[in-house]
Amino acid sequence: MKILVIRLSAIGDVLLTFPILQEIKVKFPEAEIYFLTKEAQIPLLSLLPFEVKGLALQGSISGTAKTLKGHRFDQIIDLHNNLRTVLLQMRMFQFTWSRVKKHNATKWCMTRCKTKNTWVPSIVERYAKAAKVELTGKRLAMNLEHVALPSALPNKYAAWVLGAKFKTKQFPLEKIRETLALCDVPMVLLGGKEELTMARFLSQEFPRLINLVGITDFFQAALVLSRAQLVVTNDTGLMHLASFFNPAMLCLWGNTVPGFGMGPYGCDKVEHFQVTDLSCRPCSKIGYKECPKGHFKCMMQQDSSLLAQKISALFHQESPKQLESPPYQR
Repeated sequence: MKILVIRLSAIGDVLLTFPILQEIKVKFPEAEIYFLTKEAQIPLLSLLPFEVKGLALQGSISGTAKTLKGHRFDQIIDLHNNLRTVLLQMRMFQFTWSRVKKHNATKWCMTRCKTKNTWVPSIVERYAKAAKVELTGKRLAMNLEHVALPSALPNKYAAWVLGAKFKTKQFPLEKIRETLALCDVPMVLLGGKEELTMARFLSQEFPRLINLVGITDFFQAALVLSRAQLVVTNDTGLMHLASFFNPAMLCLWGNTVPGFGMGPYGCDKVEHFQVTDLSCRPCSKIGYKECPKGHFKCMMQQDSSLLAQKISALFHQESPKQLESPPYQR
């Protein structure tokens, strides 16, 4: 049996398919599982403890369809569901095709009409429905055996993920400075080249920080997150990566909201920091390069003092009262 799973988007979106790939493997242990995605995301599949064969999206729909038709798949599970995958289905003359429900109308109402008490089911739950598998809750054991850390780390530390694809999803430098000034916790900074300047300023002001920004690759960052006592993160790909290791997590939300169904999946201790009483939020289901209103209140009004208290309490294994309901609940 040959099964194809399709998810063409960013790192976080691909990582969120991993619980589904695991359940497919459990349901069909002898099946060959293939995964169609952008070429840049194929290395992520090496994190899985079982084989999933990556197929790269080609420059044209017809070229991709030609490649896929040669495999003669028994089942195709479309976890992307956009115009490209519809055209792909048409080019393949494939009539058996399962698609994820995207709830775009609900998200549109949330961003345009600011509908209150509206939420979208977890993307992982929707993936499972499209794939016709049951979520057992079994934790995925990531394959990090051959990954080495770039430097020595303390036995116990917290990790702060600085980066985000869009600025409206990124906790600002001044808010991080306010928070770090109020808590004395061994902290590792993670991020990409875009965060090098931010990390340098923070390291100069707080010499206790362990700055791995721009030093670790994705797999080394995974290893750092796997050993962290606590992870502080924006709504970004490393948030989803961290969730596989089940640390305590503090998720910082700007223009997006947990109600979109894209929060960390399967974590036991997650707290969401967000400014809930803004009439302009959420303003996008993805993000912007800058705040459309110019004030960026969704991040600038975050309570740095409370965040610092939560970091210290969770790091020292106290049991602070949860700020909100667990992820994916109303």
